[in-house]
Amino acid sequence: MTFPSFSPTDLDAVADRWNLDPELVGRLGPAIDRMRDVYGRVRDLATEGRAPEPPPVAVTRVPRGPDNPHGAWLYRIDDPDRPGSGPLAGRTVTVKESVAVRGVPMTLGSRLMEGFVPGSDSVVIGRMRDAGAVVLGTSVCEDLCYSGSSFTSAHGPVGNPWDPSRSAGGSSSGAAVLVATGQADYGVGTDHGGSVRNPAAWCGILGLKPTYGLVDYDGAMPTERTLDHIGVLTRDAADLVAFLEATAVPGPYTEGYAQEVTGLRAGVLAEGFGWPGRSDPRLDDVVRGAARALEKLGLTVSEVSVPLHRYGRDIHLPISIEGGLTTVFESRLQGNNHRGPYHPNFGETFGEAVASRPEDIPVGGVLALVGATLLRDATHGKVMAYAQQLRQRLREQIDRALCEVDLLVLPSVPMPPHPLPADPREAVIETDLPFEMHDNNCVFNLTGHPALSVPCGFVDGLPVGMLLVGRPGADARLARVAAEFAERVFRCPPPPHHDLTGSQR
Repeated sequence: MTFPSFSPTDLDAVADRWNLDPELVGRLGPAIDRMRDVYGRVRDLATEGRAPEPPPVAVTRVPRGPDNPHGAWLYRIDDPDRPGSGPLAGRTVTVKESVAVRGVPMTLGSRLMEGFVPGSDSVVIGRMRDAGAVVLGTSVCEDLCYSGSSFTSAHGPVGNPWDPSRSAGGSSSGAAVLVATGQADYGVGTDHGGSVRNPAAWCGILGLKPTYGLVDYDGAMPTERTLDHIGVLTRDAADLVAFLEATAVPGPYTEGYAQEVTGLRAGVLAEGFGWPGRSDPRLDDVVRGAARALEKLGLTVSEVSVPLHRYGRDIHLPISIEGGLTTVFESRLQGNNHRGPYHPNFGETFGEAVASRPEDIPVGGVLALVGATLLRDATHGKVMAYAQQLRQRLREQIDRALCEVDLLVLPSVPMPPHPLPADPREAVIETDLPFEMHDNNCVFNLTGHPALSVPCGFVDGLPVGMLLVGRPGADARLARVAAEFAERVFRCPPPPHHDLTGSQR
């Protein structure tokens, strides 16, 4: 990092950007030079005596082909330094490429981050290793995570394991496919508006967005820090509890798994069904049938209402795009004035790439960047502030509903997986395919409640996910309901094996 002298032209450009008096700004040059000197001292202080780089990891790029037919793997690793005991002993893990794995390129699904290699594990991966897990490699995600589908990655689309011509869901697409096809026990991903639960629903596996803050986000790509969650994908509910035992902040968060589900009250959330123009009524029927089947487990089932749920996606948008403008673009994936963590090299790599290669910003990122800039400037952030007020009201409405019942039930996504578009760029510009699935899932990123997508049936041979939502900290109780449901009502079979043409083999 260099600290060049700022020319009068540089000062004029800043004055023009902020509509300031150029004469006044020009006179501030010496004071700004003193600030620059301070920046240099801070850099030198932070980097002196830095620990040596860890030994390299053997990394192999996995090409699309017979060993990677859905385009889900990105890198495989061979790291012999593996702990052998703990709650995750011997369990295998694939990691979304937006979550740091020591020594493995972390590209965020984008050309912008090519060449960036983190020198340490994210907190969640470090804790999983300490608990005995074996990290197999990283998996493909959407470009900068700006999509809930699976067709925008710079590495190519990820096909659904039930029908490779269709979306796997996203943005944690590759991780979901690898878990669904039995190539890993766990998929670790990030969830900003449904990015773990979308692919879980469409691939026929479990996807948990834990209670906000329960699993440390340090080392994962931030988009908007109050919405960002680490999430996990598995095929078995008991694995969710082991994951929480290994990674969650200290507390009694796994005790609910040992409790009986008989007597729990399930509330079918009326506003989660029948989205105009998006919901498939057959999918709604499957989820309602699955909700009624909870009675076989000893739960009582009734209907509840959360009126603001219907507006959750609208409330999510200003918070997400204006927060993303600040976090992703203006502060180079760092955010400002929070307690941490900060990752200087990560931010520098991204910032230099955006400055020198703006053509590599994905269309979804350009849409968010331009839309947020125009709308924030036009409203001076007022609508985002209104959205934050509505967010609080939405959280209160859900909390009231969860006083009447113990868990909410609704579709994870309103529709089955859509076909992968022939032209991904035009699909982002002209359609809602990257975001159409967010109606229900994004609400619980706003409120922080734990939300678990559970396979509950099929429509046209494609999996359907039922979303279970609980009180903060009730993550393991949701997992217990899911375990009982799989044992006594419906367990999703493994998907058929396909090649890229869709023919079974």
